[in-house]
Amino acid sequence: MKKLLFHILFLILSSTLIAQDIHFTQFNRSYQNLNPALAGSFVGDYRFHGNFRNQWASISEPYRTFSAAVDASHPIVQLPQLVIGLVFINDEAGVGGLKNTAVNSNFSYSIKVDQDSTWIAKTGLQLGFSVRSVNFNRLTFDNQYTGRVFDPNLSTGEDFERNSLTHLNLGTGFGLEHRLSSTDKIEIGLSAMNLNNPNLSFDNQAARLDVRTNFYIISQFQLNDQLSLLPSLLWTSQDKYREFLLGSELRYRFENQSSFSNLYGGLFMRTGDALLFTAAIDYDNWNLGLSYDVNISELQTASNRRGGLEISVTYIFKKYIPNLRRYKVCPTFM
Repeated sequence: MKKLLFHILFLILSSTLIAQDIHFTQFNRSYQNLNPALAGSFVGDYRFHGNFRNQWASISEPYRTFSAAVDASHPIVQLPQLVIGLVFINDEAGVGGLKNTAVNSNFSYSIKVDQDSTWIAKTGLQLGFSVRSVNFNRLTFDNQYTGRVFDPNLSTGEDFERNSLTHLNLGTGFGLEHRLSSTDKIEIGLSAMNLNNPNLSFDNQAARLDVRTNFYIISQFQLNDQLSLLPSLLWTSQDKYREFLLGSELRYRFENQSSFSNLYGGLFMRTGDALLFTAAIDYDNWNLGLSYDVNISELQTASNRRGGLEISVTYIFKKYIPNLRRYKVCPTFM
C-alpha cells in the first residue's frame, strides 16, 4: 500500500511539474526569472545572483531547482537605457530524474516618463532555449514484476522514441516604477513566458507548455530612521494552475558603520498551500536570503507540514571611481 501511494504521489507531482514552470518563494530576489524587464534594476555596474530550492524532500525524491544569473547596467555606452542579462536554470524532479536545463538572455530597456525621474517605465524581452530529459532506467514498469518479485533485468515492454528534447524559450515583460520619495517606492510589473507554447512530449504527441503570466507589486516604505516595510505580492497563472503569494518583510538598518548594513525578516502566505518565512542580511555588496515553506494544504498529512528550503545570493559589483581633487596653481611673483 505504501508503494502504491508513493507511485500515485510521484505521478501527480511529475504531471504538475510538466505542466508548470519553476517558481521561487523569494521571487523578489529572483529578478530575471520574474520579469526580463527587471534586468538592470539595481544600483551598480554588474549584478550576480543565484537561487537554490529544495522541495518535497520529506515525501519523495525532492525537486531541486538552481538558477544563476548576471546582468550589466550599462553594457553599451551609446545606449545607456539598454540592459543585457543572462540566466542559467537547472531543475530536476522525481524518481525518473526529469531535468530541465535552460539558458536565457534578457534584454531590458527603460525610459524616464517625467523629467524628475520619479516615474520609470521598463520593457523586456527574453530569448533562450531549454533541454529537457528523463532517465527511463530509473523508472519501474508492470512488466518487470514477475508476480512475486521485481526483476530490473526484464524488458519494460515500453517503446520510448527519445529521452530528451530541445525547445525555444520566448518571453516578454513590462514594469512601471514610481518613486514616492528618496526612500519610498513602488513597482508594478507584468510578464508572460512560454509565448511560443513549446511541445514537451517525448513521444511526439501534443503536450504544449502553457503561457505563464506573472503580475507582481514590490514596494518599500520607510517607517523611521531604522525600520522599513517591504510589502509585495505575486499572482501567477498558467493554464488551470494559480498561485497567489502575499506578505511583507521588515528591514532593520544598523546604525553603526560596519559591513552588516541591513537585516530582514518576513512572513508570506501562498494561499491554499503554505506559510513562508524569510530572512536576509546585507553584508557589504552581498545580500544573503533564506526562506522556508511550511505546508498547510491537504498534502500536510504526507508532508508533515514540511515544504521547501530556499537560498538566494546576490552580489552587486560597483566600479571604484577615484575622487580627483584639483588644486588651483597660483603663480609666484617676485
